[in-house]
Amino acid sequence: MVLGYLMNIIDTRANNTFSFLERENIKNIPLFELSYLDHTLDLSTYTDVIFQSTPSVNYFRYLEDIRDKQIFAMGSGTQSALEAKGVSSEISREPGSEGLKNILENRLSSGKFLIVKGEGGLNIISDYIQERGAVADTLENYQRVKFSSYSNLINDFHDGDFVIFPSKLSAEIYFQEIYSPNMKSKFITISKRIKDYVDSLGYKNFQLDYFADNFESEILKLT
Repeated sequence: MVLGYLMNIIDTRANNTFSFLERENIKNIPLFELSYLDHTLDLSTYTDVIFQSTPSVNYFRYLEDIRDKQIFAMGSGTQSALEAKGVSSEISREPGSEGLKNILENRLSSGKFLIVKGEGGLNIISDYIQERGAVADTLENYQRVKFSSYSNLINDFHDGDFVIFPSKLSAEIYFQEIYSPNMKSKFITISKRIKDYVDSLGYKNFQLDYFADNFESEILKLT
């Protein structure tokens, strides 16, 4: 594919995320960093472990100790990160928190849940479990850190044909720190939550399956 020669496509994912993806024709320009948060815990009483993101997998210290647990992943990207480390997990056909609720329902009466996520991550799943009388503890094992300045990145985005937002934070930073009206980029979002945010700002965007094999060719169709 000669996609990279035809268009300037910029992915704003943080370094060390979705490392299982090979995207030769897409340039990665991170808009924030990920930083490990130290954590210790006793896993013996938990029956179920839920990973809310790819970094929550990559920064988890105890992967070898959860192989006897029921493992859930928020979506296909998180599941792929677990698979890369030899851990099997279950995901819902419907992505995101609402889909995950559906497959957790039958576990609530007997399970004790550990939810692994980033600092300040969504509490939708933990709230859902607790509201139904089950135990859900949360472990935050990484944090998202904004750069001190973005002035040195603005020119890198100026001629972008497409900008991809794999997280809501990357979209927030882009429109606060990078964007100017003379930029002609089109925007790609990878989830309803991110799309809803960009929609709320009034910018047209296209939601695509970030983990699909034909992701790059789907971008080409948007030109």
